[in-house]
Amino acid sequence: MSTNINLLLRIDEASLKRKKRIKILNFIAFMLLIGVGVISLIIFLLIQITNVPSIKQEQDDIIRKISQSQDKRAKLFIVNSRINSVQEILGKRKDLSKTINTMLEKIPNRLSVEGLEIDDKVISLRAESASLFVIGEFIDNLTDMVRKKEIISSLTLDSLVFDEKKNSYQVSIRSEL
Repeated sequence: MSTNINLLLRIDEASLKRKKRIKILNFIAFMLLIGVGVISLIIFLLIQITNVPSIKQEQDDIIRKISQSQDKRAKLFIVNSRINSVQEILGKRKDLSKTINTMLEKIPNRLSVEGLEIDDKVISLRAESASLFVIGEFIDNLTDMVRKKEIISSLTLDSLVFDEKKNSYQVSIRSEL
């Protein structure tokens, strides 16, 4: 047999140094990992121990502010809802000032208005004049409004009376809007 046969591998010095460096680096990395974990745990525990009252106070303040803003939002929502409802009602409502002004424009100068009642659907008017011609002119004006479908849709002559004491005619008219 030959004595030159070596079944064991020779390990050169460079690979031994490389393995030693890898072991050292692995050990350092492991120790750094454990060190960072321990430091993080210590910092967390210090924060929990020292700032609990201030954190609770901040938490309570934030909760109070949020609840106040929710109350304000609820009130604002209710106010906006009411405003929208009022605007809707006003949009559906007839403009009575326009109705009154148009009716008053149709009244001749020598006719005096004794009473004017406006409902959402009916206008009642009592007027007085010394001349029947003026009353006729007023009725003609209102009849034209009915024909043109200008504000009023129908016209009813309730009464036409001559008052001997005042020496004047009194007319009562009802019209529907």
